[in-house]
Amino acid sequence: MSSNGTSTLLGTAPLSNIDPSKIHIIKEISRSDASTLFEVDLDGQNYAWKVYHDNGDPGYAENGRDLNRFRCEVNAYEKLLSSGVCESGFVPKFYGHIDRIDPMMFDPALRHFADDKFKPRAILLEFLPNTENLNCVNYSETLYPQAIEGMKQIHKAGVLHEDIYPRNMLIVRGTPDRLVWIDFDVATTFTELGPKQQAHCDHEIDLIKGLGELLRDDQAEGLPPNTKFY
Repeated sequence: MSSNGTSTLLGTAPLSNIDPSKIHIIKEISRSDASTLFEVDLDGQNYAWKVYHDNGDPGYAENGRDLNRFRCEVNAYEKLLSSGVCESGFVPKFYGHIDRIDPMMFDPALRHFADDKFKPRAILLEFLPNTENLNCVNYSETLYPQAIEGMKQIHKAGVLHEDIYPRNMLIVRGTPDRLVWIDFDVATTFTELGPKQQAHCDHEIDLIKGLGELLRDDQAEGLPPNTKFY
């Protein structure tokens, strides 16, 4: 969405020409130094709206890694959408990105963006109700294999998550329950699966398997959530 309320939407995303005045913030879900996540209503449909601070483009690290969280997440979701991973249910559906929102249009919810150097950007995602962040209490050996299969599909799409922690996995309660990967704002993307990329993919799968063992052990010990930092 630019300052005139238009939006660049990707793949088969069904939204276009979003009128910012139609976005109604229902509640703030979470906040970090980099972004804030909201539940919003748009034309009677609930979405997750992730709004990013912008105090100047941090550019790229010496190894070429993109340090712009908004750009990382958009690039990742473009690939996840076009490859069908969004439709698979292993990640939220992606409805597009929004450029340069006037924080004053959403005062006081976006008041903490008002002093940023540039107006914030945002992405619009599927809102997932009845969710819980994965931890050692709600860990399930029956459900956890979805974390591995989901990441394999993410890798197949040409995306490395780069932030493998339980906090980035959501249990979505339903019939049946499912496990969903979130937060691709430090993700990297690739177009060809060479030896280097394959090694990174294998490393992420090993990390996920190791996390499963830690969560299972802590559950068996009866520890409360977040007792340990994985």
